[in-house]
Amino acid sequence: MLAYFLFFIYLFSGTILLHIIIRRKIFPFTLYHTTAIVFFKVFMGCLYGWIFLHFYSGDDTWNYFIESKDETGILLRHPLQFMREFSPVHSLRATGYHGWEAFLFYVNHFERWFMIKGLAFLNLLSGKNYYTNVLLFEFLTIPGPLLLFKLLAREFPLRVGMNFLLVFFIPSIVFWCSGIRAEALLLLFIVLMIYNGRQYARKPGWLNGIGILAGFTGMLLIRYQFLVVLIPGYVGYLISMGKKETSPLFFNRIFLAAIIVFGLSLFLPPAYQLSGPLRHAQQSFFLLKGNTRYGLDSLKPGPISFLKVLPQAVANSALRPYPWEGKNLLQSVSSIEVLFLIAGVIYFVLGPRPKHQIAHPIYWLFLYYGVSLFILIGYTVPFPGAIVRYRSIALLMLVLFLYAGNPFLQRKLRKWIFKLH
Repeated sequence: MLAYFLFFIYLFSGTILLHIIIRRKIFPFTLYHTTAIVFFKVFMGCLYGWIFLHFYSGDDTWNYFIESKDETGILLRHPLQFMREFSPVHSLRATGYHGWEAFLFYVNHFERWFMIKGLAFLNLLSGKNYYTNVLLFEFLTIPGPLLLFKLLAREFPLRVGMNFLLVFFIPSIVFWCSGIRAEALLLLFIVLMIYNGRQYARKPGWLNGIGILAGFTGMLLIRYQFLVVLIPGYVGYLISMGKKETSPLFFNRIFLAAIIVFGLSLFLPPAYQLSGPLRHAQQSFFLLKGNTRYGLDSLKPGPISFLKVLPQAVANSALRPYPWEGKNLLQSVSSIEVLFLIAGVIYFVLGPRPKHQIAHPIYWLFLYYGVSLFILIGYTVPFPGAIVRYRSIALLMLVLFLYAGNPFLQRKLRKWIFKLH
Protein backbone atom coordinates (compact mmCIF):
# COMPACT_ATOMS: atom_id res chain seq x y z
CA MET A 1 0.00 0.00 0.00
CA LEU A 2 2.86 2.35 0.84
CA ALA A 3 4.39 1.69 -2.59
CA TYR A 4 1.19 2.88 -4.33
CA PHE A 5 1.01 5.93 -2.06
CA LEU A 6 4.61 6.90 -2.85
CA PHE A 7 4.08 6.34 -6.56
CA PHE A 8 1.10 8.68 -6.84
CA ILE A 9 2.57 11.29 -4.49
CA TYR A 10 5.71 11.43 -6.66
CA LEU A 11 3.66 11.40 -9.86
CA PHE A 12 1.37 14.33 -9.04
CA SER A 13 3.86 16.43 -7.09
CA GLY A 14 6.58 15.81 -9.69
CA THR A 15 4.26 16.79 -12.54
CA ILE A 16 3.25 20.05 -10.85
CA LEU A 17 6.87 20.89 -9.97
CA LEU A 18 8.01 20.14 -13.51
CA HIS A 19 5.29 22.39 -14.92
CA ILE A 20 6.28 25.22 -12.61
CA ILE A 21 9.88 24.90 -13.83
CA ILE A 22 9.13 24.76 -17.55
CA ARG A 23 5.98 26.82 -18.00
CA ARG A 24 7.92 29.98 -18.85
CA LYS A 25 10.66 28.20 -20.78
CA ILE A 26 8.85 25.61 -22.90
CA PHE A 27 6.59 27.45 -25.35
CA PRO A 28 3.59 27.29 -25.05
CA PHE A 29 2.78 24.65 -22.39
CA THR A 30 -0.16 24.59 -19.99
CA LEU A 31 -0.60 22.16 -17.10
CA TYR A 32 -2.66 19.93 -19.40
CA HIS A 33 0.24 19.59 -21.85
CA THR A 34 2.75 18.84 -19.09
CA THR A 35 0.43 16.29 -17.49
CA ALA A 36 -0.23 14.52 -20.78
CA ILE A 37 3.50 14.24 -21.53
CA VAL A 38 4.46 12.99 -18.06
CA PHE A 39 1.58 10.55 -17.67
CA PHE A 40 2.10 9.05 -21.13
CA LYS A 41 5.84 8.63 -20.62
CA VAL A 42 5.41 7.12 -17.15
CA PHE A 43 2.72 4.78 -18.45
CA MET A 44 4.99 3.59 -21.26
CA GLY A 45 7.89 3.09 -18.85
CA CYS A 46 5.75 0.97 -16.52
CA LEU A 47 4.29 -0.91 -19.48
CA TYR A 48 7.82 -1.66 -20.67
CA GLY A 49 8.72 -3.23 -17.33
CA TRP A 50 5.42 -5.13 -17.03
CA ILE A 51 5.61 -6.61 -20.54
CA PHE A 52 9.20 -7.79 -20.18
CA LEU A 53 8.53 -9.26 -16.73
CA HIS A 54 5.35 -11.15 -17.65
CA PHE A 55 6.12 -12.23 -21.22
CA TYR A 56 9.93 -12.41 -21.34
CA SER A 57 10.79 -13.36 -17.74
CA GLY A 58 12.52 -10.01 -17.29
CA ASP A 59 15.29 -8.28 -19.19
CA ASP A 60 18.29 -6.11 -18.40
CA THR A 61 16.10 -3.52 -16.67
CA TRP A 62 14.87 -6.10 -14.16
CA ASN A 63 18.38 -7.51 -13.76
CA TYR A 64 19.63 -3.99 -13.01
CA PHE A 65 16.87 -3.57 -10.44
CA ILE A 66 17.56 -6.89 -8.71
CA GLU A 67 21.29 -6.16 -8.45
CA SER A 68 20.60 -2.62 -7.27
CA LYS A 69 18.95 -3.88 -4.08
CA ASP A 70 22.23 -5.29 -2.79
CA GLU A 71 24.04 -2.18 -4.00
CA THR A 72 21.74 -0.01 -1.89
CA GLY A 73 22.93 -1.87 1.20
CA ILE A 74 26.55 -1.36 0.16
CA LEU A 75 25.83 2.33 -0.45
CA LEU A 76 24.58 2.75 3.10
CA ARG A 77 27.27 0.67 4.80
CA HIS A 78 30.37 1.14 2.62
CA PRO A 79 29.98 4.20 0.34
CA LEU A 80 33.61 4.11 -0.84
CA GLN A 81 33.26 0.47 -1.88
CA PHE A 82 30.02 1.38 -3.63
CA MET A 83 31.90 3.79 -5.92
CA ARG A 84 34.93 1.57 -6.60
CA GLU A 85 34.01 0.66 -10.21
CA PHE A 86 33.97 4.30 -11.25
CA SER A 87 37.61 4.71 -10.28
CA PRO A 88 40.00 4.31 -13.27
CA VAL A 89 42.21 2.20 -10.99
CA HIS A 90 39.58 -0.54 -11.02
CA SER A 91 39.69 -0.79 -14.83
CA LEU A 92 43.49 -0.61 -14.89
CA ARG A 93 43.74 -3.52 -12.46
CA ALA A 94 41.15 -5.53 -14.39
CA THR A 95 43.19 -5.20 -17.61
CA GLY A 96 46.68 -5.59 -16.22
CA TYR A 97 47.40 -1.85 -16.34
CA HIS A 98 47.12 -1.58 -20.13
CA GLY A 99 45.90 1.96 -20.77
CA TRP A 100 43.84 1.55 -23.96
CA GLU A 101 42.37 -1.78 -22.84
CA ALA A 102 41.48 -0.21 -19.50
CA PHE A 103 39.70 2.66 -21.29
CA LEU A 104 37.68 0.25 -23.44
CA PHE A 105 36.87 -1.86 -20.37
CA TYR A 106 35.65 1.28 -18.59
CA VAL A 107 33.38 2.57 -21.37
CA ASN A 108 32.06 -0.92 -22.19
CA HIS A 109 30.99 -1.51 -18.58
CA PHE A 110 30.04 2.01 -17.56
CA GLU A 111 26.41 1.75 -18.71
CA ARG A 112 25.78 -1.29 -16.52
CA TRP A 113 27.54 0.23 -13.51
CA PHE A 114 25.74 3.51 -13.93
CA MET A 115 22.28 1.97 -14.23
CA ILE A 116 22.72 -0.35 -11.23
CA LYS A 117 24.30 2.30 -9.01
CA GLY A 118 21.73 4.87 -10.11
CA LEU A 119 18.89 2.53 -9.20
CA ALA A 120 20.57 1.91 -5.84
CA PHE A 121 20.18 5.63 -5.12
CA LEU A 122 16.58 5.65 -6.37
CA ASN A 123 15.80 2.69 -4.08
CA LEU A 124 16.31 5.03 -1.12
CA LEU A 125 13.34 7.08 -2.36
CA SER A 126 11.18 4.28 -3.76
CA GLY A 127 11.44 1.69 -1.01
CA LYS A 128 13.02 -0.68 -3.58
CA ASN A 129 9.94 -0.68 -5.80
CA TYR A 130 10.61 -1.17 -9.53
CA TYR A 131 7.71 0.91 -10.84
CA THR A 132 8.41 3.82 -8.51
CA ASN A 133 12.00 3.69 -9.77
CA VAL A 134 10.60 3.92 -13.30
CA LEU A 135 8.65 7.03 -12.33
CA LEU A 136 11.72 8.70 -10.81
CA PHE A 137 13.84 7.70 -13.82
CA GLU A 138 11.31 9.36 -16.16
CA PHE A 139 11.55 12.65 -14.28
CA LEU A 140 15.35 12.52 -14.49
CA THR A 141 15.42 11.85 -18.24
CA ILE A 142 12.40 13.82 -19.46
CA PRO A 143 14.54 16.95 -20.01
CA GLY A 144 15.76 15.22 -23.20
CA PRO A 145 12.49 15.37 -25.16
CA LEU A 146 11.53 18.65 -23.47
CA LEU A 147 14.74 20.34 -24.65
CA LEU A 148 14.25 18.87 -28.12
CA PHE A 149 10.77 20.34 -28.31
CA LYS A 150 11.99 23.67 -26.94
CA LEU A 151 14.67 23.81 -29.64
CA LEU A 152 12.20 22.98 -32.41
CA ALA A 153 9.63 25.45 -31.03
CA ARG A 154 12.20 28.25 -31.10
CA GLU A 155 13.33 27.52 -34.64
CA PHE A 156 9.93 26.55 -36.07
CA PRO A 157 7.14 28.17 -33.99
CA LEU A 158 4.48 27.44 -36.60
CA ARG A 159 5.15 23.70 -36.27
CA VAL A 160 4.68 23.36 -32.52
CA GLY A 161 1.54 21.23 -32.90
CA MET A 162 3.14 18.73 -35.25
CA ASN A 163 6.37 18.55 -33.25
CA PHE A 164 4.44 18.18 -29.97
CA LEU A 165 2.85 14.99 -31.26
CA LEU A 166 6.00 13.62 -32.89
CA VAL A 167 8.37 14.27 -29.99
CA PHE A 168 6.13 13.15 -27.12
CA PHE A 169 3.47 10.78 -28.43
CA ILE A 170 4.78 8.28 -30.98
CA PRO A 171 3.98 5.13 -28.94
CA SER A 172 6.84 2.88 -30.06
CA ILE A 173 9.53 5.56 -29.66
CA VAL A 174 8.28 6.65 -26.23
CA PHE A 175 8.06 2.98 -25.21
CA TRP A 176 11.70 2.20 -26.01
CA CYS A 177 12.93 5.53 -24.59
CA SER A 178 11.03 5.13 -21.30
CA GLY A 179 12.33 1.84 -19.96
CA ILE A 180 15.20 1.94 -17.50
CA ARG A 181 17.66 1.59 -20.36
CA ALA A 182 20.38 3.62 -22.02
CA GLU A 183 18.08 4.99 -24.76
CA ALA A 184 16.47 7.58 -22.46
CA LEU A 185 19.91 8.77 -21.37
CA LEU A 186 21.24 8.80 -24.92
CA LEU A 187 18.36 10.98 -26.09
CA LEU A 188 19.11 13.39 -23.25
CA PHE A 189 22.82 13.55 -24.08
CA ILE A 190 22.27 13.94 -27.84
CA VAL A 191 19.79 16.75 -27.30
CA LEU A 192 22.20 18.45 -24.87
CA MET A 193 24.81 18.52 -27.64
CA ILE A 194 22.35 19.74 -30.31
CA TYR A 195 20.64 22.35 -28.12
CA ASN A 196 23.83 23.84 -26.72
CA GLY A 197 25.58 23.51 -30.07
CA ARG A 198 22.99 25.81 -31.62
CA GLN A 199 23.68 28.48 -29.02
CA TYR A 200 27.45 27.99 -29.06
CA ALA A 201 27.75 28.21 -32.86
CA ARG A 202 25.94 31.56 -32.86
CA LYS A 203 27.39 33.09 -29.71
CA PRO A 204 30.01 31.01 -27.87
CA GLY A 205 29.62 30.91 -24.10
CA TRP A 206 31.02 28.78 -21.33
CA LEU A 207 27.61 27.51 -20.19
CA ASN A 208 26.84 26.16 -23.66
CA GLY A 209 30.35 24.71 -23.82
CA ILE A 210 29.68 22.83 -20.58
CA GLY A 211 26.38 21.57 -22.01
CA ILE A 212 28.12 20.24 -25.12
CA LEU A 213 30.84 18.62 -23.00
CA ALA A 214 28.26 17.02 -20.71
CA GLY A 215 26.41 15.53 -23.67
CA PHE A 216 29.64 14.38 -25.30
CA THR A 217 30.90 12.73 -22.10
CA GLY A 218 27.57 11.06 -21.44
CA MET A 219 27.43 9.54 -24.93
CA LEU A 220 31.07 8.48 -24.72
CA LEU A 221 30.50 6.61 -21.46
CA ILE A 222 27.03 5.20 -22.15
CA ARG A 223 27.38 4.15 -25.81
CA TYR A 224 30.42 5.55 -27.59
CA GLN A 225 29.47 3.88 -30.90
CA PHE A 226 26.51 6.25 -31.22
CA LEU A 227 28.81 9.18 -30.53
CA VAL A 228 31.20 8.14 -33.31
CA VAL A 229 28.27 8.09 -35.75
CA LEU A 230 27.04 11.48 -34.51
CA ILE A 231 30.35 13.37 -34.79
CA PRO A 232 30.49 13.90 -38.62
CA GLY A 233 26.95 15.25 -38.77
CA TYR A 234 27.45 17.27 -35.60
CA VAL A 235 30.52 18.99 -37.05
CA GLY A 236 28.47 19.84 -40.16
CA TYR A 237 25.71 21.13 -37.88
CA LEU A 238 28.03 23.44 -35.93
CA ILE A 239 29.64 24.82 -39.09
CA SER A 240 26.28 25.35 -40.79
CA MET A 241 24.80 27.07 -37.74
CA GLY A 242 27.84 29.31 -37.38
CA LYS A 243 27.82 30.33 -41.04
CA LYS A 244 24.01 30.43 -41.23
CA GLU A 245 24.08 27.97 -44.11
CA THR A 246 20.67 26.39 -44.67
CA SER A 247 21.65 23.95 -47.42
CA PRO A 248 23.32 20.58 -46.70
CA LEU A 249 26.57 21.84 -48.28
CA PHE A 250 28.86 21.14 -45.32
CA PHE A 251 27.08 17.89 -44.45
CA ASN A 252 27.58 16.65 -48.00
CA ARG A 253 31.28 17.50 -47.97
CA ILE A 254 31.96 15.93 -44.60
CA PHE A 255 30.09 12.70 -45.31
CA LEU A 256 31.54 12.41 -48.81
CA ALA A 257 35.04 12.74 -47.35
CA ALA A 258 34.22 10.18 -44.64
CA ILE A 259 32.85 7.69 -47.17
CA ILE A 260 35.90 8.11 -49.43
CA VAL A 261 38.36 7.61 -46.55
CA PHE A 262 36.43 4.59 -45.23
CA GLY A 263 36.10 3.08 -48.72
CA LEU A 264 39.78 3.52 -49.54
CA SER A 265 40.76 1.90 -46.26
CA LEU A 266 38.95 -1.28 -47.35
CA PHE A 267 41.67 -1.81 -49.97
CA LEU A 268 44.40 -1.82 -47.31
CA PRO A 269 45.58 -4.93 -45.42
CA PRO A 270 42.88 -6.08 -42.93
CA ALA A 271 44.78 -4.78 -39.90
CA TYR A 272 44.65 -1.21 -41.27
CA GLN A 273 41.03 -1.18 -42.47
CA LEU A 274 38.65 1.20 -40.69
CA SER A 275 36.00 -1.52 -40.87
CA GLY A 276 37.74 -3.52 -38.13
CA PRO A 277 35.61 -2.23 -35.21
CA LEU A 278 32.45 -2.83 -37.25
CA ARG A 279 33.42 -6.42 -38.00
CA HIS A 280 34.35 -6.99 -34.38
CA ALA A 281 31.01 -5.58 -33.15
CA GLN A 282 29.10 -7.83 -35.55
CA GLN A 283 30.97 -10.92 -34.39
CA SER A 284 30.26 -10.00 -30.77
CA PHE A 285 26.53 -9.92 -31.52
CA PHE A 286 26.78 -13.23 -33.38
CA LEU A 287 27.99 -14.86 -30.15
CA LEU A 288 24.83 -13.84 -28.32
CA LYS A 289 21.65 -15.91 -28.19
CA GLY A 290 18.15 -14.65 -29.02
CA ASN A 291 14.68 -16.05 -29.67
CA THR A 292 14.50 -14.50 -33.15
CA ARG A 293 17.38 -13.73 -35.49
CA TYR A 294 17.51 -12.09 -38.91
CA GLY A 295 19.71 -13.38 -41.69
CA LEU A 296 22.93 -11.37 -41.78
CA ASP A 297 26.12 -12.43 -43.52
CA SER A 298 29.45 -11.99 -41.76
CA LEU A 299 31.44 -8.93 -42.75
CA LYS A 300 34.81 -9.73 -44.28
CA PRO A 301 37.78 -7.45 -44.97
CA GLY A 302 37.50 -5.67 -48.31
CA PRO A 303 34.84 -3.63 -50.15
CA ILE A 304 32.98 -6.56 -51.76
CA SER A 305 31.67 -7.88 -48.44
CA PHE A 306 30.32 -4.48 -47.36
CA LEU A 307 28.52 -3.96 -50.66
CA LYS A 308 27.09 -7.47 -50.51
CA VAL A 309 25.77 -7.11 -46.94
CA LEU A 310 24.38 -3.57 -47.45
CA PRO A 311 20.93 -4.69 -48.76
CA GLN A 312 20.58 -7.03 -45.76
CA ALA A 313 21.61 -4.24 -43.39
CA VAL A 314 19.09 -1.76 -44.81
CA ALA A 315 16.27 -4.32 -44.88
CA ASN A 316 16.91 -5.51 -41.30
CA SER A 317 17.15 -2.06 -39.74
CA ALA A 318 14.72 0.01 -41.82
CA LEU A 319 12.13 -2.38 -43.30
CA ARG A 320 11.72 -5.21 -40.82
CA PRO A 321 9.83 -6.68 -39.17
CA TYR A 322 7.47 -7.08 -42.12
CA PRO A 323 3.76 -7.12 -41.19
CA TRP A 324 3.57 -10.90 -41.63
CA GLU A 325 6.57 -11.44 -39.33
CA GLY A 326 4.81 -10.17 -36.21
CA LYS A 327 4.95 -13.19 -33.88
CA ASN A 328 4.06 -11.18 -30.78
CA LEU A 329 2.69 -7.79 -29.77
CA LEU A 330 6.05 -6.00 -29.79
CA GLN A 331 6.96 -7.23 -33.27
CA SER A 332 3.52 -6.30 -34.58
CA VAL A 333 3.86 -2.78 -33.18
CA SER A 334 7.35 -2.54 -34.66
CA SER A 335 5.97 -3.44 -38.09
CA ILE A 336 3.49 -0.54 -37.77
CA GLU A 337 6.45 1.67 -36.90
CA VAL A 338 8.11 0.63 -40.16
CA LEU A 339 4.95 1.43 -42.13
CA PHE A 340 4.87 4.87 -40.48
CA LEU A 341 8.46 5.45 -41.61
CA ILE A 342 7.73 4.28 -45.16
CA ALA A 343 4.65 6.50 -45.30
CA GLY A 344 6.83 9.41 -44.25
CA VAL A 345 9.30 8.69 -47.06
CA ILE A 346 6.48 8.50 -49.62
CA TYR A 347 4.93 11.73 -48.33
CA PHE A 348 8.32 13.45 -48.39
CA VAL A 349 8.99 12.42 -52.00
CA LEU A 350 5.53 12.96 -53.46
CA GLY A 351 3.92 15.57 -51.24
CA PRO A 352 4.00 19.31 -51.98
CA ARG A 353 6.82 20.77 -49.88
CA PRO A 354 8.49 24.18 -50.20
CA LYS A 355 12.26 23.87 -49.94
CA HIS A 356 12.39 26.21 -46.95
CA GLN A 357 10.43 23.67 -44.89
CA ILE A 358 13.52 21.49 -44.45
CA ALA A 359 16.30 23.99 -45.24
CA HIS A 360 17.82 24.08 -41.77
CA PRO A 361 20.95 22.49 -40.18
CA ILE A 362 18.82 20.77 -37.53
CA TYR A 363 16.90 18.82 -40.14
CA TRP A 364 20.06 17.92 -42.07
CA LEU A 365 21.58 16.62 -38.84
CA PHE A 366 18.47 14.55 -38.20
CA LEU A 367 18.64 13.09 -41.70
CA TYR A 368 22.34 12.27 -41.82
CA TYR A 369 22.55 10.93 -38.28
CA GLY A 370 19.35 8.91 -38.63
CA VAL A 371 20.40 7.24 -41.88
CA SER A 372 23.96 6.59 -40.63
CA LEU A 373 22.73 4.98 -37.41
CA PHE A 374 20.23 2.81 -39.28
CA ILE A 375 23.03 1.50 -41.51
CA LEU A 376 25.38 0.89 -38.58
CA ILE A 377 22.71 -1.05 -36.69
CA GLY A 378 21.83 -3.06 -39.80
CA TYR A 379 25.45 -4.06 -40.37
CA THR A 380 26.08 -5.23 -36.81
CA VAL A 381 22.86 -6.39 -35.09
CA PRO A 382 20.94 -9.52 -36.18
CA PHE A 383 18.30 -9.52 -33.41
CA PRO A 384 14.98 -7.73 -34.12
CA GLY A 385 14.37 -6.83 -30.46
CA ALA A 386 17.72 -5.08 -30.18
CA ILE A 387 17.32 -3.40 -33.58
CA VAL A 388 14.00 -1.71 -32.78
CA ARG A 389 15.37 -0.44 -29.46
CA TYR A 390 18.66 0.80 -30.87
CA ARG A 391 17.00 2.57 -33.80
CA SER A 392 14.36 4.38 -31.71
CA ILE A 393 16.25 7.69 -31.47
CA ALA A 394 17.29 7.58 -35.13
CA LEU A 395 13.66 6.87 -36.05
CA LEU A 396 12.50 9.91 -34.09
CA MET A 397 14.95 12.13 -35.96
CA LEU A 398 13.98 10.75 -39.36
CA VAL A 399 10.28 11.16 -38.59
CA LEU A 400 10.83 14.78 -37.54
CA PHE A 401 12.61 15.38 -40.84
CA LEU A 402 10.13 13.53 -43.08
CA TYR A 403 6.98 15.08 -41.59
CA ALA A 404 8.33 18.63 -41.36
CA GLY A 405 6.22 19.92 -44.27
CA ASN A 406 2.49 20.29 -44.89
CA PRO A 407 1.75 23.87 -43.76
CA PHE A 408 -2.02 23.15 -43.72
CA LEU A 409 -1.63 20.34 -41.18
CA GLN A 410 0.79 22.44 -39.15
CA ARG A 411 -1.73 25.26 -38.82
CA LYS A 412 -4.54 22.90 -37.83
CA LEU A 413 -2.48 21.09 -35.17
CA ARG A 414 -1.13 24.36 -33.78
CA LYS A 415 -4.65 25.69 -33.37
CA TRP A 416 -6.11 22.41 -32.09
CA ILE A 417 -3.39 21.61 -29.49
CA PHE A 418 -2.27 25.06 -28.34
CA LYS A 419 -5.24 27.28 -29.37
CA LEU A 420 -2.85 29.42 -31.40
CA HIS A 421 -3.75 31.04 -34.74
